[in-house]
Amino acid sequence: MAVKATPATRAPRGTKTLIQAFFSAADGIPEAQRADVIKAAVAAIRDQLKDDREKAKVAKAKVKAKSGKAPAASAVKAAASAPKKSAGAAPKGKKVKVKAKPKAAAKSAPQRPSESETD
Repeated sequence: MAVKATPATRAPRGTKTLIQAFFSAADGIPEAQRADVIKAAVAAIRDQLKDDREKAKVAKAKVKAKSGKAPAASAVKAAASAPKKSAGAAPKGKKVKVKAKPKAAAKSAPQRPSESETD
């Protein structure tokens, strides 16, 4: 009975191309040195991948620490930037004219001193 390949056992797209490129480059190396060169290349690739994972882990920790300092401030900014919908929203596709309030009424009204100024 044949075993079906599952997504967990399948290699990601591009793996075959990378393997072919590696071995075609290895074919260009003289036979006497080939085994040592391939071992050194695999070790270097493993080290590079390990370093890349460490860098990603450090960057992720930095982002997590940075976002952990002020979560309330970011939530307030997100809530303030979210558009508010009015109860009498116009249907889509129709333009609504908004009447501006007269500024003259605001200028002519006498200004009262605030409570903090009077104390």
